[in-house]
Amino acid sequence: MKLSRTSSAWQTGWEAGLRLGRDDGRHAGLCESIYASYVRALPDRSWNIRMLYVKADGQPYHSLDQGIEDALRTYVRELHVVGPEEDTVAIAERLRPDLVLVLDAIGRSFSTTKADAMRAQGIRTAVWLPDDPYHSDQTVNIAPHYDYVFTLESSCVELYRGLGCQQVHYLPLAVNPQFMRHCKVEPAYRSDICFVGSAFWNRIALFDELADFFAGHDTKIIGWWWDRLKQYDKLKHCIHGIWLSPEETAKYYSGAKIVINLHRSLDDASHNSNSRQIPANSVNPRMFEIASCATLQLVDERPELGALYTPGTDVVPFTSAADLKSKIEYYLTHEEERREMARKGLFRTIQAHTFRNRVNRLLELIFGS
Repeated sequence: MKLSRTSSAWQTGWEAGLRLGRDDGRHAGLCESIYASYVRALPDRSWNIRMLYVKADGQPYHSLDQGIEDALRTYVRELHVVGPEEDTVAIAERLRPDLVLVLDAIGRSFSTTKADAMRAQGIRTAVWLPDDPYHSDQTVNIAPHYDYVFTLESSCVELYRGLGCQQVHYLPLAVNPQFMRHCKVEPAYRSDICFVGSAFWNRIALFDELADFFAGHDTKIIGWWWDRLKQYDKLKHCIHGIWLSPEETAKYYSGAKIVINLHRSLDDASHNSNSRQIPANSVNPRMFEIASCATLQLVDERPELGALYTPGTDVVPFTSAADLKSKIEYYLTHEEERREMARKGLFRTIQAHTFRNRVNRLLELIFGS
């Protein structure tokens, strides 16, 4: 049925569309002003050094590799980038870099034999471990082979020091806001609620518990293994069983009113190798990527969260499925409060949680401020 432009239904729809467009435009404009401050900012200093960066080079690590490489190019005189399968020892012997930095991802681990060979040549080495503490049974065999060890998990610092590692530092991961950022998206990317990630068992439990709630909203669940849900039939219209590139992930985050960030559990023996039960106190990289896309993030509480963001101001923590449901209901009906909090999260991220911040700190710790 075609509505007349004089009908009340047409008028109501027209006003709603106008309001949505105005609010979207204002939000996008304010976000662009925050991104512009990052583009204008110049590094406080640079290092007259030659570096070799060994990428993790796997699907889950693309945004990390890109962010670290981009930040290193900002700070160092000369940068060479290689994959973990290349003949890094020969390359390092030819280049004689001042530092070799390895992003060592479990499943694609860089050979410790190569690390030992480079150290034997007198080349300084550092490793950044992005999977702590979930695969600490493997990382305890990696860390001692490097001069410097950087971990995103604060509880792993003493673990590696106990193994005899002399230089161990807590260094969270971060985001490149020129790569993971808010963008204008087509309707297919829009949702009320979005979750991107693999279906670890603690996530299965939460989505099963709230299946009716999520099914009753415009929800998108994107990732692997979600067919393990007991309530799969209720949620299958919400599920996209695919792996997203960072560019596609940013689109789904940008199009969502609320993004849920639920960390994986230590108790998931089928996916973890952490026999020492090293606690998971620190936040995951998605924390920074979601915030960089200027959408409201509801995240399960972690002890280190308050040191990075201000709960209730630029991020919303939740403690249970019931708490998550209540907070989603609230923020879906408080539009401007939700967007204002999302912009504060973006601003905090631009100021303190970019790969420029982290790489600057890494270089300071190795070469001095």
